[in-house]
Amino acid sequence: MATLDPGIGEKFSRRTKRAINHDGSFNVRRRGGPHRGDPYQWLIKMDWWPFIGVVVAFFSLLNVGFALAFMALGLDSLPGVTTPHTWWQDFLSTLFFSIQTFTSVGYGHVYPGSNGAGFLSSVEALVGVLTFALATGLLYGRFSRPTARIHFSRTAIISRRADGTPCLQFRIANQRSNILIDLQARVLLKTVDPLTTNQSYALLPLERDAISFFPLSWTLVHDITPESPLHGLIMADYEARDVEIIVQLKGYDDTFAQDVHARNSYVHEEIEWHRRFIRAYEVDDDGTPVVDLDRLHETEALPEIPMPR
Repeated sequence: MATLDPGIGEKFSRRTKRAINHDGSFNVRRRGGPHRGDPYQWLIKMDWWPFIGVVVAFFSLLNVGFALAFMALGLDSLPGVTTPHTWWQDFLSTLFFSIQTFTSVGYGHVYPGSNGAGFLSSVEALVGVLTFALATGLLYGRFSRPTARIHFSRTAIISRRADGTPCLQFRIANQRSNILIDLQARVLLKTVDPLTTNQSYALLPLERDAISFFPLSWTLVHDITPESPLHGLIMADYEARDVEIIVQLKGYDDTFAQDVHARNSYVHEEIEWHRRFIRAYEVDDDGTPVVDLDRLHETEALPEIPMPR
Protein backbone atom coordinates (compact mmCIF):
# COMPACT_ATOMS: atom_id res chain seq x y z
CA MET A 1 0.00 0.00 0.00
CA ALA A 2 1.37 3.40 -0.99
CA THR A 3 2.33 5.71 1.84
CA LEU A 4 1.71 9.43 1.97
CA ASP A 5 3.08 10.99 5.15
CA PRO A 6 1.20 14.29 5.72
CA GLY A 7 3.83 15.45 8.21
CA ILE A 8 2.70 13.42 11.23
CA GLY A 9 5.57 10.92 11.02
CA GLU A 10 5.97 7.27 10.08
CA LYS A 11 8.51 5.55 12.36
CA PHE A 12 7.85 5.34 16.09
CA SER A 13 9.18 3.13 18.86
CA ARG A 14 5.69 2.40 20.18
CA ARG A 15 2.07 3.00 19.31
CA THR A 16 0.97 6.61 19.60
CA LYS A 17 -2.29 8.31 20.49
CA ARG A 18 -4.62 9.53 17.77
CA ALA A 19 -2.94 12.03 15.47
CA ILE A 20 -5.67 14.70 15.51
CA ASN A 21 -8.19 15.48 18.23
CA HIS A 22 -11.78 16.49 17.58
CA ASP A 23 -10.90 20.16 18.18
CA GLY A 24 -8.35 20.01 15.35
CA SER A 25 -5.26 20.02 17.59
CA PHE A 26 -2.38 17.57 17.13
CA ASN A 27 -1.25 15.16 19.82
CA VAL A 28 2.33 16.41 19.83
CA ARG A 29 4.12 17.81 22.89
CA ARG A 30 7.30 19.89 22.52
CA ARG A 31 10.20 19.82 24.96
CA GLY A 32 13.40 21.82 25.17
CA GLY A 33 14.62 24.35 22.65
CA PRO A 34 15.42 28.05 23.08
CA HIS A 35 11.78 29.14 23.36
CA ARG A 36 9.86 27.39 26.13
CA GLY A 37 6.52 29.04 25.42
CA ASP A 38 4.67 31.63 23.36
CA PRO A 39 2.38 33.75 25.56
CA TYR A 40 0.83 35.49 22.56
CA GLN A 41 -0.24 32.22 20.92
CA TRP A 42 -1.45 30.92 24.26
CA LEU A 43 -3.60 34.00 24.91
CA ILE A 44 -4.93 34.13 21.34
CA LYS A 45 -5.99 30.47 21.20
CA MET A 46 -7.37 29.93 24.70
CA ASP A 47 -11.13 29.90 25.31
CA TRP A 48 -12.90 33.16 26.07
CA TRP A 49 -13.67 32.62 29.76
CA PRO A 50 -10.09 31.62 30.69
CA PHE A 51 -8.85 34.61 28.65
CA ILE A 52 -11.13 37.00 30.56
CA GLY A 53 -9.97 35.40 33.80
CA VAL A 54 -6.30 35.97 32.89
CA VAL A 55 -6.97 39.63 32.02
CA VAL A 56 -8.88 40.26 35.27
CA ALA A 57 -6.22 38.48 37.34
CA PHE A 58 -3.40 40.44 35.67
CA PHE A 59 -5.25 43.74 36.20
CA SER A 60 -5.94 42.87 39.86
CA LEU A 61 -2.39 41.78 40.65
CA LEU A 62 -0.86 44.92 39.16
CA ASN A 63 -3.18 47.21 41.11
CA VAL A 64 -2.71 45.30 44.36
CA GLY A 65 1.06 45.58 43.90
CA PHE A 66 0.91 49.34 43.30
CA ALA A 67 -1.53 49.76 46.22
CA LEU A 68 0.92 48.05 48.57
CA ALA A 69 3.73 50.23 47.19
CA PHE A 70 1.73 53.39 47.95
CA MET A 71 1.07 52.07 51.47
CA ALA A 72 4.80 51.53 51.93
CA LEU A 73 5.41 55.19 51.08
CA GLY A 74 2.96 56.20 53.81
CA LEU A 75 -0.51 57.64 53.52
CA ASP A 76 0.80 61.13 54.22
CA SER A 77 2.13 61.07 50.66
CA LEU A 78 -1.47 60.80 49.38
CA PRO A 79 -3.41 63.87 50.56
CA GLY A 80 -7.12 63.32 50.58
CA VAL A 81 -7.12 59.96 52.35
CA THR A 82 -9.44 60.34 55.34
CA THR A 83 -8.41 59.45 58.88
CA PRO A 84 -8.70 57.63 61.24
CA HIS A 85 -8.69 54.31 59.40
CA THR A 86 -7.79 50.64 59.74
CA TRP A 87 -5.17 48.76 57.70
CA TRP A 88 -7.91 47.36 55.49
CA GLN A 89 -9.37 50.81 54.87
CA ASP A 90 -5.88 52.13 54.11
CA PHE A 91 -5.40 49.34 51.59
CA LEU A 92 -8.77 50.01 49.94
CA SER A 93 -7.98 53.73 49.69
CA THR A 94 -4.64 53.11 47.99
CA LEU A 95 -6.19 50.38 45.81
CA PHE A 96 -8.90 52.72 44.53
CA PHE A 97 -6.29 55.42 43.89
CA SER A 98 -4.17 52.87 42.06
CA ILE A 99 -7.10 51.84 39.83
CA GLN A 100 -7.88 55.49 39.07
CA THR A 101 -4.26 56.12 38.11
CA PHE A 102 -3.96 52.87 36.15
CA THR A 103 -7.07 53.63 34.08
CA SER A 104 -6.31 57.38 33.79
CA VAL A 105 -9.65 58.23 35.39
CA GLY A 106 -8.19 60.60 37.99
CA TYR A 107 -11.14 61.70 40.12
CA GLY A 108 -8.88 64.13 42.02
CA HIS A 109 -10.08 63.33 45.55
CA VAL A 110 -6.72 61.67 46.31
CA TYR A 111 -3.56 62.85 44.59
CA PRO A 112 0.22 62.39 44.90
CA GLY A 113 1.58 64.66 47.60
CA SER A 114 5.29 63.79 47.51
CA ASN A 115 8.02 63.15 44.95
CA GLY A 116 7.96 59.44 45.68
CA ALA A 117 4.21 59.17 45.21
CA GLY A 118 4.41 61.29 42.04
CA PHE A 119 7.11 59.06 40.56
CA LEU A 120 5.23 55.87 41.47
CA SER A 121 1.94 57.16 40.02
CA SER A 122 3.76 58.16 36.81
CA VAL A 123 5.18 54.66 36.46
CA GLU A 124 1.75 53.17 37.09
CA ALA A 125 0.15 55.44 34.49
CA LEU A 126 2.70 54.27 31.92
CA VAL A 127 2.13 50.61 32.85
CA GLY A 128 -1.62 51.15 32.55
CA VAL A 129 -1.33 52.63 29.04
CA LEU A 130 0.89 49.75 27.90
CA THR A 131 -1.37 47.15 29.52
CA PHE A 132 -4.52 48.46 27.85
CA ALA A 133 -2.72 48.67 24.51
CA LEU A 134 -1.68 45.03 24.90
CA ALA A 135 -5.20 43.95 25.91
CA THR A 136 -6.68 45.82 22.93
CA GLY A 137 -4.26 44.09 20.57
CA LEU A 138 -5.12 40.68 22.00
CA LEU A 139 -8.85 41.36 21.71
CA TYR A 140 -8.45 42.45 18.10
CA GLY A 141 -6.34 39.38 17.35
CA ARG A 142 -8.96 37.08 18.86
CA PHE A 143 -11.86 38.70 17.01
CA SER A 144 -10.09 39.04 13.68
CA ARG A 145 -8.61 35.52 13.60
CA PRO A 146 -10.53 33.55 10.94
CA THR A 147 -11.83 30.22 12.18
CA ALA A 148 -14.13 27.61 10.72
CA ARG A 149 -16.91 26.22 12.91
CA ILE A 150 -17.41 22.95 11.09
CA HIS A 151 -19.65 20.49 12.91
CA PHE A 152 -18.45 16.91 12.36
CA SER A 153 -20.59 13.87 13.04
CA ARG A 154 -19.42 12.14 16.21
CA THR A 155 -18.83 8.90 14.34
CA ALA A 156 -18.00 7.73 10.87
CA ILE A 157 -19.93 4.77 9.50
CA ILE A 158 -19.38 1.79 7.25
CA SER A 159 -22.48 1.72 5.10
CA ARG A 160 -23.39 0.45 1.63
CA ARG A 161 -24.87 1.84 -1.55
CA ALA A 162 -27.99 0.63 -3.28
CA ASP A 163 -25.90 -1.64 -5.49
CA GLY A 164 -24.29 -3.26 -2.44
CA THR A 165 -20.92 -1.43 -2.63
CA PRO A 166 -19.61 -0.81 0.90
CA CYS A 167 -18.55 2.73 1.69
CA LEU A 168 -17.07 4.84 4.45
CA GLN A 169 -19.12 7.92 5.34
CA PHE A 170 -19.09 10.82 7.74
CA ARG A 171 -21.07 14.04 7.79
CA ILE A 172 -20.32 17.74 8.33
CA ALA A 173 -22.31 20.97 8.61
CA ASN A 174 -21.53 24.64 9.16
CA GLN A 175 -22.39 25.78 12.70
CA ARG A 176 -22.42 29.43 11.62
CA SER A 177 -24.78 31.28 9.32
CA ASN A 178 -21.89 32.71 7.30
CA ILE A 179 -21.18 31.65 3.75
CA LEU A 180 -18.45 29.11 2.99
CA ILE A 181 -17.65 28.62 -0.68
CA ASP A 182 -15.31 26.33 -2.62
CA LEU A 183 -15.08 23.89 0.28
CA GLN A 184 -12.51 21.16 -0.40
CA ALA A 185 -12.00 17.91 1.51
CA ARG A 186 -8.99 15.60 1.75
CA VAL A 187 -9.19 12.32 3.63
CA LEU A 188 -6.25 10.13 4.62
CA LEU A 189 -6.08 6.66 6.12
CA LYS A 190 -3.51 6.12 8.86
CA THR A 191 -2.64 2.54 9.82
CA VAL A 192 -0.06 1.06 12.17
CA ASP A 193 1.99 -2.04 11.43
CA PRO A 194 1.33 -4.41 14.39
CA LEU A 195 4.92 -5.72 14.29
CA THR A 196 7.04 -2.61 13.75
CA THR A 197 4.57 0.06 15.03
CA ASN A 198 5.47 2.09 11.95
CA GLN A 199 2.69 4.25 10.61
CA SER A 200 1.66 4.45 6.96
CA TYR A 201 -0.76 6.73 5.15
CA ALA A 202 -2.92 6.42 2.06
CA LEU A 203 -5.26 8.80 0.31
CA LEU A 204 -8.95 7.86 0.40
CA PRO A 205 -10.58 9.20 -2.79
CA LEU A 206 -14.01 10.66 -2.22
CA GLU A 207 -17.15 10.45 -4.31
CA ARG A 208 -17.03 14.25 -4.27
CA ASP A 209 -14.04 16.08 -2.79
CA ALA A 210 -15.28 19.67 -3.31
CA ILE A 211 -18.52 21.64 -3.31
CA SER A 212 -19.13 25.20 -4.46
CA PHE A 213 -21.53 26.15 -1.63
CA PHE A 214 -22.08 24.78 1.87
CA PRO A 215 -25.52 25.82 3.18
CA LEU A 216 -26.71 22.31 4.14
CA SER A 217 -25.00 19.25 5.57
CA TRP A 218 -22.47 17.37 3.44
CA THR A 219 -22.00 13.61 3.60
CA LEU A 220 -18.51 12.65 2.47
CA VAL A 221 -18.34 9.18 0.94
CA HIS A 222 -15.42 6.91 0.11
CA ASP A 223 -16.39 3.80 -1.84
CA ILE A 224 -14.60 0.68 -0.60
CA THR A 225 -13.87 -0.81 -4.01
CA PRO A 226 -11.07 -3.30 -4.79
CA GLU A 227 -8.78 -0.28 -5.35
CA SER A 228 -9.50 1.15 -1.89
CA PRO A 229 -6.92 0.74 0.94
CA LEU A 230 -9.86 -0.36 3.13
CA HIS A 231 -10.95 -3.17 0.80
CA GLY A 232 -11.16 -6.54 2.52
CA LEU A 233 -10.68 -5.18 6.05
CA ILE A 234 -13.10 -6.28 8.75
CA MET A 235 -13.79 -4.70 12.13
CA ALA A 236 -11.00 -6.66 13.84
CA ASP A 237 -8.51 -5.44 11.23
CA TYR A 238 -9.42 -1.84 11.98
CA GLU A 239 -8.54 -2.40 15.64
CA ALA A 240 -5.40 -4.44 14.94
CA ARG A 241 -4.05 -1.79 12.56
CA ASP A 242 -5.12 1.14 14.75
CA VAL A 243 -7.02 2.70 11.87
CA GLU A 244 -7.50 6.47 11.98
CA ILE A 245 -9.38 8.44 9.33
CA ILE A 246 -7.81 11.92 9.04
CA VAL A 247 -9.93 14.71 7.57
CA GLN A 248 -8.73 18.10 6.34
CA LEU A 249 -11.12 20.80 5.07
CA LYS A 250 -10.34 24.09 3.37
CA GLY A 251 -12.81 26.74 2.26
CA TYR A 252 -13.23 30.44 1.63
CA ASP A 253 -15.07 32.39 4.32
CA ASP A 254 -17.05 35.26 2.80
CA THR A 255 -17.21 37.08 6.17
CA PHE A 256 -13.45 37.19 6.84
CA ALA A 257 -12.59 37.21 3.10
CA GLN A 258 -9.94 34.59 3.89
CA ASP A 259 -9.38 30.86 3.60
CA VAL A 260 -10.31 28.87 6.70
CA HIS A 261 -9.31 25.34 7.67
CA ALA A 262 -10.76 22.58 9.82
CA ARG A 263 -9.37 19.20 10.89
CA ASN A 264 -10.74 16.12 12.56
CA SER A 265 -10.14 12.40 12.75
CA TYR A 266 -12.00 9.20 13.51
CA VAL A 267 -10.25 6.32 15.25
CA HIS A 268 -11.49 2.74 14.92
CA GLU A 269 -13.64 3.00 18.08
CA GLU A 270 -15.52 5.89 16.46
CA ILE A 271 -16.52 3.97 13.35
CA GLU A 272 -19.95 2.31 13.34
CA TRP A 273 -20.56 -0.69 11.13
CA HIS A 274 -23.59 -1.51 9.01
CA ARG A 275 -25.29 1.83 9.68
CA ARG A 276 -26.63 4.71 7.61
CA PHE A 277 -27.21 8.36 8.41
CA ILE A 278 -30.68 9.73 9.04
CA ARG A 279 -31.46 12.84 7.03
CA ALA A 280 -30.47 15.90 9.05
CA TYR A 281 -32.58 18.50 7.25
CA GLU A 282 -36.21 19.01 6.37
CA VAL A 283 -38.32 21.54 4.47
CA ASP A 284 -40.35 24.03 6.53
CA ASP A 285 -43.95 24.95 5.78
CA ASP A 286 -42.84 28.01 3.82
CA GLY A 287 -40.50 25.92 1.67
CA THR A 288 -37.26 26.80 3.51
CA PRO A 289 -34.78 23.93 4.11
CA VAL A 290 -33.95 23.63 7.83
CA VAL A 291 -30.71 21.94 8.94
CA ASP A 292 -30.95 20.21 12.32
CA LEU A 293 -27.40 20.11 13.71
CA ASP A 294 -28.51 17.87 16.60
CA ARG A 295 -29.46 15.16 14.09
CA LEU A 296 -26.13 15.30 12.29
CA HIS A 297 -24.90 12.33 14.35
CA GLU A 298 -28.01 10.12 14.17
CA THR A 299 -27.72 6.81 12.38
CA GLU A 300 -29.85 3.71 11.95
CA ALA A 301 -29.20 0.10 11.09
CA LEU A 302 -29.01 -0.84 7.44
CA PRO A 303 -32.02 -2.76 6.16
CA GLU A 304 -31.49 -6.40 5.43
CA ILE A 305 -30.79 -7.24 1.81
CA PRO A 306 -33.69 -9.36 0.52
CA MET A 307 -32.61 -12.82 -0.51
CA PRO A 308 -33.36 -13.72 -4.16
CA ARG A 309 -36.13 -16.27 -4.63
